[in-house]
Amino acid sequence: MVGACLAGACTHFSPYYRSKLARDVPSADLNQVDHRLLLIGDAGDPDRAGEPTLELLAHQVALLPERTTVAFLGDNAYERGMPTLDQKPAVEEVAEEVAEAMAAPIVKLSDDRAEAERAINAQIDTVRGTKAHAIFVPGNHDWDPFEEGGWSRIVAEHDFIAGVAADGETRVELLPAGGCPGPEAVPLGRSGQLIILDTEWWLEKTGTGAKPAPNDNPTRCAWTTEEEVRQALVAQLELAAKQKRWAIVVAHHPMNSRGPHGGFLDARTHIFPFQVARHYVPFYIEWIPIPVVGSLVVYTRGNFSPSPEDLVNGHYRHMRNALMHSMEKAAADKAAPLVFAGGHDHSLQVFESRRGPLYSLVSGLGSRSRASDVGSNNRTLFAHSNPANPGFMQIDFLTDGAVRLAVIEWSKEQPDGIEAFSMLLAESGSVPGSRPR
Repeated sequence: MVGACLAGACTHFSPYYRSKLARDVPSADLNQVDHRLLLIGDAGDPDRAGEPTLELLAHQVALLPERTTVAFLGDNAYERGMPTLDQKPAVEEVAEEVAEAMAAPIVKLSDDRAEAERAINAQIDTVRGTKAHAIFVPGNHDWDPFEEGGWSRIVAEHDFIAGVAADGETRVELLPAGGCPGPEAVPLGRSGQLIILDTEWWLEKTGTGAKPAPNDNPTRCAWTTEEEVRQALVAQLELAAKQKRWAIVVAHHPMNSRGPHGGFLDARTHIFPFQVARHYVPFYIEWIPIPVVGSLVVYTRGNFSPSPEDLVNGHYRHMRNALMHSMEKAAADKAAPLVFAGGHDHSLQVFESRRGPLYSLVSGLGSRSRASDVGSNNRTLFAHSNPANPGFMQIDFLTDGAVRLAVIEWSKEQPDGIEAFSMLLAESGSVPGSRPR
């Protein structure tokens, strides 16, 4: 019985490619790239000795800085986002917290302003001193998932990033700002349109001071109800199609995933259930065998997770259905988004989509220490997650009208990166907003 439970449950530690699918499409010369979009998520835990993923990202930015936009897809500062300045602990409090952490049986969650600044600065450094544009998208950790009051942390993160941009030489911003749900639109060259959502707004609890709402809107969000957000998303997709621009919708939470948030856990979790919390517990707890409990954990996570951050949870399902229906409505009006991209699961995944967007991406391997399990399903074109190969995704809008996707991974042997997978998302002559027959 255990064997049956484990069958087909191994993570793609090596790259998965759909059978008979070409793994690569020749890259274009840089002078054929009208605009380049780099998608990297969950980069908020950079290695103090130097984060390979960010070093690789900086290398890629330097190739075409004046025509490059970087979208950091949320969880920009682990674990609890950016504390406000008045939450910055005094030296004595820091000393006490260090002592408590050393004596504690489990790892204490980071809640340090200086550490949050370090994490975000490490990401900003990839574009600092260049003409590239970087956009930070809020994620659930930026909203502080461990206590109420996360809205203030989004405002603090926005203010910090805006302070960096105040020098007039570093093009960085947080969008949507102010805890607003969006959508926000940013043009990408002559043929792309980035549409940005804060999906954690959907998953935050309601209540005074919890998130922007019609009767509680000090950050002056343009839209503060689900219906308004849905209508605005459809309108922006239709406008992009009218302008003959390929729409790329980005958020922290993906529409599809076969990572832990999508219900997939590696077979070893049946024996070692603390694997699901391995980023928060010491290694000696991580490998405690509890077989029956492990199987219960796997079953619960995959079928009725109590966490709104998991795709099977009712709150997440509601958000996903609402946004998917909006994209389907736009598609019916020949304004389908080309891509919906998120992070959240710490892996690299490419899906083809029958509904709404033509393709769905997960690009959440921005910090190699965070690599998580990943499986595949009948819509998966590519999947990979390995701490030895962190990476991100690149979408090139070409001057001939084609759009090319590449998955770029770092390795110790090839620190300048390799293309683990590539494909044409749209061929030359394709009409933005239309779905292929």
